[in-house]
Amino acid sequence: MRRRSLVVRLLAANLIIVVVAAAALFVTARLVGPRLFDTEVRQIGMRYGWSQGGGPGRQGGDGPVQQAALVEEELNAAFTDSLDLALLVAALVGVVTAAGAAVVVSRRLVRPIEEVGAAVRDIADGDYGRRVPTPGDRELAELADDVNALGDTLAATEERRARLVSDLAHELRTPITSLDGFVEGLEDGVFEPDAETLAAIRSETARLGRLADDLGALSRTDEHAFDLALRDADLGEVAAAAAGAMAAAYRTAGVDLDVAVAPDVPVRVDTDRMGQVFANLLRNALEHTPAGGSVTVSADRAGDRAVASVADTGTGIAPGDLERVFDRFVRLDSGGAAGGTGIGLTIARGIVDAHGGALRAASEGRGRGTAFEVSLPLRG
Repeated sequence: MRRRSLVVRLLAANLIIVVVAAAALFVTARLVGPRLFDTEVRQIGMRYGWSQGGGPGRQGGDGPVQQAALVEEELNAAFTDSLDLALLVAALVGVVTAAGAAVVVSRRLVRPIEEVGAAVRDIADGDYGRRVPTPGDRELAELADDVNALGDTLAATEERRARLVSDLAHELRTPITSLDGFVEGLEDGVFEPDAETLAAIRSETARLGRLADDLGALSRTDEHAFDLALRDADLGEVAAAAAGAMAAAYRTAGVDLDVAVAPDVPVRVDTDRMGQVFANLLRNALEHTPAGGSVTVSADRAGDRAVASVADTGTGIAPGDLERVFDRFVRLDSGGAAGGTGIGLTIARGIVDAHGGALRAASEGRGRGTAFEVSLPLRG
């Protein structure tokens, strides 16, 4: 189907408005003008003694009266003809002027829209640096700002995607290289297929399995498609169990792990998924807390909510990055540079959201530690 130009439609709409207004003006003036003029002529005639009634201005015979009537008739005719001609000329000039103004206004209105359309097409083709100049009109300026913001977001997403591919290649290369070395060693007789070698191989395959599981969980997070096996549980016990599973890693790293959970914090959750949340938070805290630091796991009631937190004394997070840490493929190292796959916190927030809860980060700044808080509805 052939689409009509917006310029043509705006021009036609403006011309229709002008024509209708001109017609209304013509009809109104044509109906009201002669009557008003006739009234004014009669009043003038009365002042000069051209009236048909008696009184001081009456002249003898009907001659002056007839003459006055003829003059009045001619004046009315002259006025009507002049009015018609003047209105037609005015309407013609108005239509032409309005058409010119409509063309200018329509082009001025459509040009920013065309620029926005061209920018959107360029962005769709991968030119994420394309920007739209901000026009003076508020609504069009907001549209241009939205398109520019879209370009910025897509550029950042593309940058993260490229970094993800690089990071995943690195993550995959390490275990694959290790496995290839083991296989080659077994073929050459360098390694014996004993329990130690098989355990090392199993460790590398488990690493690949965890990476695949994380990517699958990330996909479910994006699609809001977690399958939850909900059951009654105590949030403090779930958090304490996750801390217990990480205790050995904390001892090896020289980081103190304190568990301070209040009794009776009832929730209805998928305990495996929620355990995955706390495992992610504890691994993240361990990674960013140097030896000699500490991590505290707590859980308690807060009104009608169950609240658990994992707080560390580690590197901390800049205020502008508190939400950014939950973005896909973003990870902040101790220096604040983005790197790594950075999907653990994204998955954790997705799981908590699927339970109707919230996961938030809090930090007083670099070097001042970080606390991640899980908030869930209390079980009724």
